[in-house]
This record gives sequence, structure tokens and C-alpha cells, in this order.
Amino acid sequence: MKLKTILFALCSFAGFLSCKAQQIYPYNTNPLDVPNGAYIKDLNNELNKYIGVWKGNWDGKTLYLDLRKHKVDRSYYSIDKIIGERKIINSQGQVEFDRISNFNYSNPEIKGPFLSVRYRLSGKEAFSFYPENMCGKRVILHIMEFTGNTMTLKFEYEPSHYKADCIHNSYIQQYDDFPINFPRNTITLTKQ
Repeated sequence: MKLKTILFALCSFAGFLSCKAQQIYPYNTNPLDVPNGAYIKDLNNELNKYIGVWKGNWDGKTLYLDLRKHKVDRSYYSIDKIIGERKIINSQGQVEFDRISNFNYSNPEIKGPFLSVRYRLSGKEAFSFYPENMCGKRVILHIMEFTGNTMTLKFEYEPSHYKADCIHNSYIQQYDDFPINFPRNTITLTKQ
């Protein structure tokens, strides 16, 4: 019995020594420059400025964005990102839409930030916004201004393909737009 215990302990220790520790790289590292299994971590808390609940108003509605830092596993590396969900309350105080109460870490509506292609020269960042049940329609939320506890986002559709089986096609034909419950131009949000 003792021999089995000793052999088990030696094998476990040898296995421990052969394990590689996950290599950690700073947040601004290009993912193409890291080995398989690496972790691009927000070591300097660069993403912390986005974390929190943000509130803004448009057309009598109140928008809440809950943004959180989360480790996202990609196919060959992991990276810290901001993910988010939203809640919309109408002018009568009724909740029209709420994904904050059941925050979805595996498939959030908002992901980012990333360097905005459209505003690349200015160094502006953006979030991807994948509205729930919108037939794959994707929106870019450009961060037009960020000062302390205030952030201004600009809504811009990304090109997408027509889907014949989209449940919103009749709405789109009637209103020439998707029924996305989000301000279509800009909105200024304040951190709560």
C-alpha cells in the first residue's frame, strides 16, 4: 500500500513539473503575437473605466447599459474584454427590454472595445452590438467622447445580408428599419 502511495505521489509531482504555466501578456498585445494558450490580461486596468452601469435618455425612454470586464476564451488564447447587456424603460416606467437581470456572459449583446475602423485615425474605440433576435444584424457603437463618468455613443449599422426567413421582414418593409430598441443616432450616458 505504501509503495502505491509513493508511486502515485511521484507521478503526480512529475505531472506537476511538466505542466506549463499560462503565459500572460498585457492588454494592448496583438493576439497574432501570442502563443497558443496565452492570456491577454488587463494588467493595468485599462478597461476599468468602462465597468459599471451607464444611464442615458432618448425619446422619453431610459437606457441602462451594464458593462463588465470578463475573460473571453478564443480558439487559441484568452483575453479580457468588456461585455454588456441593456435595459430599456419607457416614459411610463414600464420595462420594455431587460437583459441585465439575466446577464448572459456566454452570448452578450455588447462586446469590445476595439479600435473603430471608421475612426481609426482618431484612435476612437467602439463596441459591437448584436441585438437579440435581429436576424444577425450587427451594429457598431462608436465611442465619440469619453470624459470621466460620461460616454457618448454613436449608432451605426454594419452591412448585412437579407434573410428571407427573418421574423422582422414585414416590419422592415413597413418602416425601412429593424425594430431595435436603441437610439439611432447618438446618446450620452452617465456612469451611475
